[in-house]
Amino acid sequence: MRLRAILAVSTLLTFGATTADDLSPIGSFHNVRQSRGEEPHCYGYSLELWRHNGRVIGLLDRHAGLCGDPPCEAVRDVSYDPRTGGLTFTALEERFAGTLRRDDVIGTIGATRVRLVRDRDDPMDAKWDKGFAEWCAFWRGVRRCRGVDEMCRSAGQ
Repeated sequence: MRLRAILAVSTLLTFGATTADDLSPIGSFHNVRQSRGEEPHCYGYSLELWRHNGRVIGLLDRHAGLCGDPPCEAVRDVSYDPRTGGLTFTALEERFAGTLRRDDVIGTIGATRVRLVRDRDDPMDAKWDKGFAEWCAFWRGVRRCRGVDEMCRSAGQ
């Protein structure tokens, strides 16, 4: 009887750890500005970060023209130090080096100094509460986002 209870708890913990729990949001950050006028233009960056099996994954958008669907790419070559907040990655043919903090991400993208502020109006928890496999299935279908398939394959999806 005791062995059955241990096996049941072990099974529940294992399945719980490999479904929605294997992907958790870190945050959504941006510095996007919109011009006024008949055809508004948007400028800046938006960055969404998640934690997956101890790794940081994410998507970077570069807004530089008519507002709408900006180019997007999965971040790669990510290095993150949770003790200092030091964060580096490559996306959209540029290198980011900076710091992930509670309310913002600061650093440089290429030669441009940026401060991306946490989006508190649109919490990521509400946008994505599924696991990594579902995340990959969704973002692989978004044509404007490059590199998602490669990132998901390298993580076993």
